[in-house]
Amino acid sequence: MTNADTNRFSAGGSALGYLAQVEYALLIALQRMDGDENLRLSLETVDDITFEVEGRPRELWQTKHRVSRQGSLGDASQDLWKTLHNWIETSSDRSACFLMTTAAAPAGTAASLLGPARSNEDVANAREKLDAVAQAAGNRGSATYYTRYLSLPEDQRTELLDRVVVLHGAVSAADMTERLISTVRKATVPQRRLPLVERLRGWWHGRAMAHLTSVAQGKNDWIDIGEIEGQLLLIAQSLRDDNLPLDYDDEPEPTRSEIAQDDRVFVAQLKLILLHHERIRQAVYDHNRAFLQRSRWQREQLLTIGELAAYDRRLMEEWKRVFLPLEEPSGNDEDLDTDKHVSALRLYQRLQDRALPEVRAEVRSGYIPFGSLHILADRLQIGWHPDWVELMKHRLAEVQSVDDGQGAA
Repeated sequence: MTNADTNRFSAGGSALGYLAQVEYALLIALQRMDGDENLRLSLETVDDITFEVEGRPRELWQTKHRVSRQGSLGDASQDLWKTLHNWIETSSDRSACFLMTTAAAPAGTAASLLGPARSNEDVANAREKLDAVAQAAGNRGSATYYTRYLSLPEDQRTELLDRVVVLHGAVSAADMTERLISTVRKATVPQRRLPLVERLRGWWHGRAMAHLTSVAQGKNDWIDIGEIEGQLLLIAQSLRDDNLPLDYDDEPEPTRSEIAQDDRVFVAQLKLILLHHERIRQAVYDHNRAFLQRSRWQREQLLTIGELAAYDRRLMEEWKRVFLPLEEPSGNDEDLDTDKHVSALRLYQRLQDRALPEVRAEVRSGYIPFGSLHILADRLQIGWHPDWVELMKHRLAEVQSVDDGQGAA
């Protein structure tokens, strides 16, 4: 089967349309944020997207997203007629009705006349064009829509179209990121807008999923504009100069079987001091989250040049204050291995009890400092056992190979 044959049966376009609807809702909400604070929205209730105040729908939105078939929003367009039919059945005389579509409305068509800047004359001309199409009834697939439309008196058809706004040539899903960035430009500086949008979008998809689940269960559920604004401000605050966003608090913990098979250098270092397996699991959890977070900060260029290296030096100083010996060796009997393990465990616990610095003043993670210490241990820059240098020297070439090939977070 060829790619063309496969694409004929693909539901990708429909799925993308649903995802676009969710993102259109976020985009419109961000654009409405400076207006009515009491505004709230729902998905897949009265319409694709519904905005209401005090229990009354204020705006009904139909969204039409096309990928391979851009379409044309001509006077006989089935998308247009189906949308008008839906509004005849569901809208009140107080609801504004918006059709947001990626399709183009050719000049002179009814849809082109119903844009945001139309005049009363444009509305009247649009009604005449639609009346003519409905009376001709050329498209059998839209026959029901034509009949219902013509059942309205002329003045009611005009009133309906006076509430309709067609936003044709709308932003596609592929270009949505840039449009969202433009709506949050006042929230943070240019280089941090994309990280803000990515985090807001991630939260929004989860919030929309929870909302749609409630709607599917028959619950009367809404999303307040204030909730979206609060999340936007929270993310923007985490992107200030004295703060950084934390994205991995809820990362899944490693399983016992994963720990048993983990042969990374920092894990081997912990096993040298006979640390309890649950403590090792917590250390791996801290390391994994810290590594992911540091990598993301670097990838998004949220850190200044040399900032992470300076932070690691601060952590190494904390390690030295705890793990460097207090006195010179006496030259007498060497400590037994058991004593070394006990001493190492005691010092490890003392380091765990210290208030270690975060990478910036307002960051509150807990796992970044300890996870970063394990990153340093993985590079063999620090260790826990008194003889860690000697005991881990067989892994040195491995560590150097990783650093040379990939770098480190």
